[in-house]
Amino acid sequence: LICIEYPGVVQNEDKMLETLGGLQEISHVISKKNRRLELRFRPDDIYCKPACGDRIKTNALLLKVKVLKKTGENGSDKRLVKGIQVVGRIQTLFRFKSKCDFQYLPMNLDESGKMKSIVHTLLPSRLDEDNLKKWLEEPAEYFLPPAAFSRVDTQTMNTYMYRRDKHDKDEPDPDPLIGRTRKRRSGHAIFVSFNIPAIPSKPRDIALKYLEVKFLNGEQLEKIKELFKERPVWSKLALMAVTRMNHDQLKYLLPAVAYYFATGPFRAMWVRFGYDPRKDPSSRIYQTLDYRIRAPAGLLSMVKAKRSYANYLLPTKSSHQSAKSVVITKDLFSIQDSAVSSECKVRNDAHIFNPGIIPPARQMFYQYCDIKAPELETMLLRLPKVSHTTMTCDPKCGWLPSGFDNQARDIINMYVLEKLNKDFAAAAEQLNEEYPDDSTDEEEPWKEEFEDEEIDDLEGGN
Repeated sequence: LICIEYPGVVQNEDKMLETLGGLQEISHVISKKNRRLELRFRPDDIYCKPACGDRIKTNALLLKVKVLKKTGENGSDKRLVKGIQVVGRIQTLFRFKSKCDFQYLPMNLDESGKMKSIVHTLLPSRLDEDNLKKWLEEPAEYFLPPAAFSRVDTQTMNTYMYRRDKHDKDEPDPDPLIGRTRKRRSGHAIFVSFNIPAIPSKPRDIALKYLEVKFLNGEQLEKIKELFKERPVWSKLALMAVTRMNHDQLKYLLPAVAYYFATGPFRAMWVRFGYDPRKDPSSRIYQTLDYRIRAPAGLLSMVKAKRSYANYLLPTKSSHQSAKSVVITKDLFSIQDSAVSSECKVRNDAHIFNPGIIPPARQMFYQYCDIKAPELETMLLRLPKVSHTTMTCDPKCGWLPSGFDNQARDIINMYVLEKLNKDFAAAAEQLNEEYPDDSTDEEEPWKEEFEDEEIDDLEGGN
């Protein structure tokens, strides 16, 4: 059973359920793990900001109590409990303890000075063709409120945060850049751009201190150092696949042994301290290839995206889990011992492209040495040997000739489309076996040609 502590006196159950979105919306929220239950006091107004109820675990019972009411001779009521029955156990409770967001009503002042609703200019009353066309031709009021005025709806001790003025800051601000809202919070890692004069030779002191705090300065650190001795440039995905370490461990290990390229042909890669790939032509096999699957929507849906903005939720719609308490004992002084509960879920070959295997995401940052396509391997072997004295590393192409990356994308996309078409045909054949078609018309196999598409490399840092 689910209990909802409704913040009001319920006189009409149907209207109460309407303010909660109906039984279907309540069932949808219950099925989601961290969703909050929304209550709109004006359910007919789409601009009404809801009050959100938090999901709370409880251990309670629902009782059905029968009370016998008797009226005495002097008019006094006497109540007698006739029976008590346990209906069920309640383990989940929704409680409304947060405040509503700021309400901004769709109203304007008319000529007489009175407030008048403008909903009819913002939303069509009917969706038939004539009415919709008429509504589109009429002028609309300027009413574009944000999705949320406040990011938080609970009162905390640190709600007010003091921010120093510009003249109070110790360091002067650099030249303003369009699109940047704050400085990069790199923490203990070192991020560099391609045009940096000299590459860093050692990590920051705070990065080494973090290793001691996180108990990662032992076997895990030596393993990462050995890998960077064998290969000076790695992606984080490749290290997760090879070492089976999770993201939280590499978050502190990598800044202690390598720096991060934010731009250029080695973008999104970690490079060993003291090694400059811009001066080593043999480092071209470690360059970044930004590959994105080019396929029709039907085939593209067979590969999951890294992130989906269509499923974005406002911060107040989901409840964040509180941090788990950690108990440190002498037997568990290392993250590697507690890593059993947070194992690396990355495939062993997630960073490698093999013909006949679909990439794990629609966009991948491959290194040329990890692409096992025969055509591309032959192209790399045929490249002439160059020296850094006769050739400079290009900010876009690196040590590779111009257009090499586009040819590599076409080769990979050829194998990916071939595999997707096979899987699509196999799925269609299985569907036909489950639901046979009685028609005798023969259909030609589906085939689609794709034009060459130019994919521009992103020059800015993440």
